[in-house]
Amino acid sequence: MIARVWIGAALGLLVGCRSRPAEAGPQTCAPTTSSLAAEASATGLKGQYRLQLVASSGDNAGSTSAGELQLLPSGTAYRRRTMSTAQDTTNSYPLYGSTDVGLEAVGAVAGDLSSEDPARPGVLVIQMPPRSDTSGARVLLRLGADANRQDLVRFDGGYTVLRVREIAGAGFAGDWESGAPLPRAGGHFCAVRRDG
Repeated sequence: MIARVWIGAALGLLVGCRSRPAEAGPQTCAPTTSSLAAEASATGLKGQYRLQLVASSGDNAGSTSAGELQLLPSGTAYRRRTMSTAQDTTNSYPLYGSTDVGLEAVGAVAGDLSSEDPARPGVLVIQMPPRSDTSGARVLLRLGADANRQDLVRFDGGYTVLRVREIAGAGFAGDWESGAPLPRAGGHFCAVRRDG
């Protein structure tokens, strides 16, 4: 009789796990060791996503947080930034947006994430060229409206940055780091496309 109870409980657990939505648990967002190709572009990332952050370091290691992420194309006036008195011609800023992911749950810090003002967005996508002929493109998502102000170059303060390591049709993934100013938390993330 006891064996039947254990078998029934195990089968119920397996059926329950299989019926969970793909984005429901941290087990579906695994770290990636990929790197982007040199020709990879952030431009195709515009859209709506379900963003999940998993902490692997810091006080909240082992915790996760999920929320919505929206990325919009930047207007011509916002695709380049001025650094001090010179125009930044190396990096481009093709997308901006907002998110409602709860950073405190994973021990991360940032300012206003909900701002949809292109001059100080809650999320700013930064496309950087490869470091060398043999390395891949670099795509970052910087979080926090104060860190993303177009009229100010910030050198200190709290930060959270997501480094894109993999881009696929269903979304993108990579690792993240946060600190104030030294790193104090980090982990990996997955962004699953919501808008088909």
